[in-house]
Amino acid sequence: MVDRLGLLNISIIHDDADSAFLAKALGQMTTTSGALIVADDAEFLPQLEGQARLDFGQAKLDGVPINLAGVTQNVLDAARAQGARCIIVDMRWGLGTVAAAANFERWGGLCDTVVAEAQVPVISVYARSLMIEDQLMAAVRGHSHFLAPSGLYDNPFWLPPAYQTGATISQQIGFVLGRLVPDYEGIIEQDDGEASGANPQWITVPRRLRPRVGEDEIWKIRCFGRLRVYLSDGSQIKWDLKGSAPKKIKTLFAYLLQRGEKGASSETLAELLWSDEPDETKKRNRLHHAVAMLRKTLGKPAYLRRNGDYYTLVPPEATWIDLAAFEQLCNRAKALAKAGKFDEATSLLDAADRLYSGELFEDLPTIYFENELDNWVMPKRIWFKDMALKVLRDKAMIMRQQGRFRDALTSCQKALQMDSVCEIAHAEVMQIFHAQGRGDAIKRQHRQFLSAMEAMDLQPETEMLEKLQLDLMKSLS
Repeated sequence: MVDRLGLLNISIIHDDADSAFLAKALGQMTTTSGALIVADDAEFLPQLEGQARLDFGQAKLDGVPINLAGVTQNVLDAARAQGARCIIVDMRWGLGTVAAAANFERWGGLCDTVVAEAQVPVISVYARSLMIEDQLMAAVRGHSHFLAPSGLYDNPFWLPPAYQTGATISQQIGFVLGRLVPDYEGIIEQDDGEASGANPQWITVPRRLRPRVGEDEIWKIRCFGRLRVYLSDGSQIKWDLKGSAPKKIKTLFAYLLQRGEKGASSETLAELLWSDEPDETKKRNRLHHAVAMLRKTLGKPAYLRRNGDYYTLVPPEATWIDLAAFEQLCNRAKALAKAGKFDEATSLLDAADRLYSGELFEDLPTIYFENELDNWVMPKRIWFKDMALKVLRDKAMIMRQQGRFRDALTSCQKALQMDSVCEIAHAEVMQIFHAQGRGDAIKRQHRQFLSAMEAMDLQPETEMLEKLQLDLMKSLS
């Protein structure tokens, strides 16, 4: 294996619907004996001879948050203790963490470190069907080579460690172009000038080609439930600095976050936070103080940029946000279910369910968004909650079709705890009872829906559940 693969940082992005793909890819190696397998699944590569195994818990890949420096040390210790000739990692550990894409961003740098220190190749195995877009992009950037049944391939998007720190963007681009087109080698190796790569921020373009390494600052922003911002070391940003108004500072951050590159004017921000203050000068002075305190809270003035009368939030590159990951998980699960890959779809629906830890920005004071200026929270809050309810319904539907009625009911009950008048959840419960042949339970569920509507002084907008009840009871008679 070492003769064939050398000391390389390799990925296999395999079609997990093709059971032979992974075996054929690994068949490119000279030998498959003596591997350290990092996995929880006993059915992951059981055929490799002379293997040692390290589960995700032993590797500390199940930590919250994950400490990648600790993971590196644990994997190195196990590889040395076992005399491993290579390390193979099942990247499905990412399903166990809500911030997998953010952790995947640094994974390639971790693999480079392990290869250099353990002096063995590292192979990261990704199941394509379980990867959302951000994870796939991180996987493409993070490894120097791809391994497939047809052979070993250089990754043109990867940079060696010497170019990952200290090199200018022009040097990085020059290296990549020189590898792709020999004629280009060395012609773009000059230093970046002051205006090189200048970007007016109309769009966000990542300036680094390399995978992230341990010292890079990456935020993990959790908008579901309490607004939280986690730093690279796992600590959270503290909003209650001395001299600040934490609720206003957090609201300012949240508003600018959802405004993105557009930013917001001083006038808008001042009106948002001090709508009851008639003195415009006082409003502006208070905003200047709030901006100063937010910059201090975030740790660097550059994270909150001013351009004329506009302020824009500028998080670190590759910052992860739960909203984007949630949408990607939902969309990927829908595509898998449509393709008949129900187990894989359920795995991603589970991940989306874990990610939705509460309503959007639920700890922000309503006074700052339920006003005439801009109701910037409630429409998004309602939309994401509806998505979360559909996640639970879709899980239940798949499990009902698989005959897992108890699990399906549990998923629906969680949805009804979130929203007691959720029609799609009540409808799915009735379908589950129908599959069990329980006519009385179908009628009882419909009565529960009507009672919940009455308790909230609401009327059903459609007769969907009434018609469903009649149809299901008719089919049982």
